[in-house]
Amino acid sequence: MMKNTGLRLTAAALALMVAAGTQAVPAFAVQSQSLSAQEADTASSARSRRELEGQSMNSVYLLPDSDTYYISESDISWMDDNELMLARNEFYARRGRKFVTKSIQDYFNRQGWYNGTIDPDDFTPEMFNRYEQANVDFIVAYETKRKEVRAQKKNEPRAHTGISGSGPDVFEEEAQYTEIVDLYGDALHDSWSEDDYAVAGMNGLASGLESPEDLGYVYKDLDGDGNGELLIGPTDPQLYGEGAVFEIYTIDDGLAVEVAASDEDDFYYVCEDNTIRREVFLEDGHWQIDYYDFKDGGLVCKEILVMDEGMDKEDPWFLVEDVENQESGHLTGVSGHGEEHQQEYKAISYEEASGVRASYVAENLGLIPLE
Repeated sequence: MMKNTGLRLTAAALALMVAAGTQAVPAFAVQSQSLSAQEADTASSARSRRELEGQSMNSVYLLPDSDTYYISESDISWMDDNELMLARNEFYARRGRKFVTKSIQDYFNRQGWYNGTIDPDDFTPEMFNRYEQANVDFIVAYETKRKEVRAQKKNEPRAHTGISGSGPDVFEEEAQYTEIVDLYGDALHDSWSEDDYAVAGMNGLASGLESPEDLGYVYKDLDGDGNGELLIGPTDPQLYGEGAVFEIYTIDDGLAVEVAASDEDDFYYVCEDNTIRREVFLEDGHWQIDYYDFKDGGLVCKEILVMDEGMDKEDPWFLVEDVENQESGHLTGVSGHGEEHQQEYKAISYEEASGVRASYVAENLGLIPLE
């Protein structure tokens, strides 16, 4: 599933190390023919805590090859506001656009691939290919929705996480999850193999982590019934994206029961509104995103977004809204099905698809690292 997993940590680390960690960059710049007003915004300085590890600034791309495919939430949800701004402007920089704000211009001047030849007022959207334009639109929509979610949550009390000893509202189910959490801690301490995880009925993705601190857990009430579900996932969002979880457990008849489990091509994320997002990448290059509510101890799908260039290369976006009649599990793809099956899919524009994707913002789960 992860097209750029191995590149993310390096790209993000290098991208933010500007001017030896002292140069500030603006927090926001929008797609338009002239970005001067937005570029004038200022933001926090680059985070020097990330190491260069001897690699050159000349090889930095936040979204490598993103001019050749449609990015998904997991490609950008791990980014902070600075990184989203740089990733969006990277599309313009690749096409040779110059920038009004000195800090942005200086940043791209440091990239060996950059050759700025087009004045901001001379740049037009027609200079983008369909992937670039769609990806820019998606990032803009995602940034907008992220700000809206923050504004809505600013004055709302945070849901209690059920951390042991944090107060009187600790979820009663916590003790029933302890064995699972402890088992993952033991597995990482003892460097279990992926086969060991499989034998124990645990998620083998954890075998790729280096230490217990790389895996975390939290209790979150996904259905609002006052009882917490157990979420287990990587503590570093740069690995799989913000809100990524390896497993989701709930309590059924007094026992901890697995609700969902990720693998490399089929990954689950938790969104701010408690929607569970499932990204599925298939071998023929198309992908789909399922959106679930957690109800009655399980996942209930509410809509499915499909990207399949085999159906329509120019407009490959489809939405499945009548999901009650769909078979369980992910769809096997739009391509190759008979006409009667294709009627279940509603063709939509990439603007509409971007709106659907951006409406579900991944949550910073605050996972507690295993000890």
